[in-house]
Amino acid sequence: MKTVDFLILTSPPASGKTYWIESLIMTLKDESILVVSPLRALADECQTKWGKRVLVMTPEEWLGKKVKCTINIFDEFHLYFYWGDTFRPMMWEAFYEISLNSSLTVALTATFSKELQNEVSSFTFHFDSISWLDYGNQTLKYVPRKYITAPSKKWLIKQIQCSPKNEGVKLIFCQYREEVFEMERKLTSLGFQCHSCVGGEAHQLAQKLILHSSPDFIISTTVLSHGVNLPCVVKIYFLYQLNHLDFWIQMVARGGRRGEDYVVFSLEPPYELKWSRGRNFFHVLFLSVKEYLTVRSLLGQLFISK
Repeated sequence: MKTVDFLILTSPPASGKTYWIESLIMTLKDESILVVSPLRALADECQTKWGKRVLVMTPEEWLGKKVKCTINIFDEFHLYFYWGDTFRPMMWEAFYEISLNSSLTVALTATFSKELQNEVSSFTFHFDSISWLDYGNQTLKYVPRKYITAPSKKWLIKQIQCSPKNEGVKLIFCQYREEVFEMERKLTSLGFQCHSCVGGEAHQLAQKLILHSSPDFIISTTVLSHGVNLPCVVKIYFLYQLNHLDFWIQMVARGGRRGEDYVVFSLEPPYELKWSRGRNFFHVLFLSVKEYLTVRSLLGQLFISK
C-alpha cells in the first residue's frame, strides 16, 4: 500500500484559513488540487472562489467520481470524527481512498482536541509522517463583548421575544429540529423576520440570505456551527448546554467574524473566557427589569388601542 505525508493545520475560526488555501493554490499552481468539504454549502462557496483552479467536492461526491489529485485539502477536519464515526461513515472511506493516491494530504480545523489527537496518532499505518502546524487550537480570535449566563431557559426565551427589531442578525442554537421550527413559528407570530436551518438545509439557507441578508433571527441546530458563512451576528443564544469545548468554540465563533462586537447568552459559564459571576448577576438583573418594562409598555399600548 502506498503511504503519503499528512499535515494538520490548526488556527482559530475567522483567522484566515481561506487565505492560506488561496496561497497554497497560487504556490502549487502546477499541481492538481482537491478541496474536500463535509458541508455542501461551504463546498459551493469554495467552488465559486477557486472552481477554475481546483476541484471542490463533498466526501460522498468524490466517492461517486473518484478523481485523482496530487494535493488534497480536507476542510473542517474535526467533523470527520464527529460525523464520520456516526451517521456519515463514507467520510472516512473517502478520506483514506483520496489520501492513498496523493503526495500530500492537508487537514484544516480550528478545534483539535486531545481525544482527536490520540485518534490521529493511529494514522501512522496510512502515512509516512504526520506533522502539525498549530497557529491556535481551541481558541477564539474574536471574543464576545459580553457573555451572559442565563438563570433559566425560560428567562432566555423571554429575552429573545423582547428583543428589538432591526438591531441586527441574532443567532439562536437549538438542540433539536422540532425546537427550531417551534421557535421560528413563535417569533414569526411576534412579527420578527426569521430564517431557520436544520441538518441538510445549509445550502437552502445560503440561498435565503442572498434574497434577505438581514433577518432578525437565524434559528438553527449545530449545522451552522462549522464554517458556513453568515452575515454579521450581534447576539448568539444557546437554548441548551453544550458540554463540549470543540462545539462551543465553533458555535461562539459565528459571532465577530469580521471583528464586530457581539454578545453571547448561554445556560452555562464560558469555557475559556474571563467571566465575573457578580457582573453577570447585574447584567441579568438589568435585562430582567428591561424585559419587565418592555412587557408593561406593550400591554399599555394594547390597552390604549382598544
